[in-house]
Amino acid sequence: DENKPIERLELSPGTTYRFRIAAINACGRGEFSEPAAFKTCVPGFPGAPSSIRISKGNDGAHLAWDPPANSNGNISEYSVYLAIKNSQSTESPSSLAFVLVYRGDSPSCTVKTTSLQNAHVTKRTSRPLSSELLPRTRKVTDLLPK
Repeated sequence: DENKPIERLELSPGTTYRFRIAAINACGRGEFSEPAAFKTCVPGFPGAPSSIRISKGNDGAHLAWDPPANSNGNISEYSVYLAIKNSQSTESPSSLAFVLVYRGDSPSCTVKTTSLQNAHVTKRTSRPLSSELLPRTRKVTDLLPK
């Protein structure tokens, strides 16, 4: 029925929809246009968390971060990985091994001192290789017990 109200439906991601349009005046409906098609976007991955903050505590390293500016939906969890000692690793960040030290929905966590004892430590004074965990101004060795 042409007089029936149009029901609003949610569009499905990654789906192609086709439409055709007709104009209507006092004489009735004219011819339809050629079908036009468009495809809805597939949701993407979230951006990287930002403003990583770290502080030293008696039980380890306390990390906090801001959610990504572009989340592409609700963030369901965060994962924090620590660069660890590896007999085959070199000073190149691409050759490091990483281990999961936190998975959860909170934008903060504590990496226990026992995990930090296995951290890959570089002797360089520039930015730490474990930058996935630490901001540029701190070194992993600063967090180890003296």
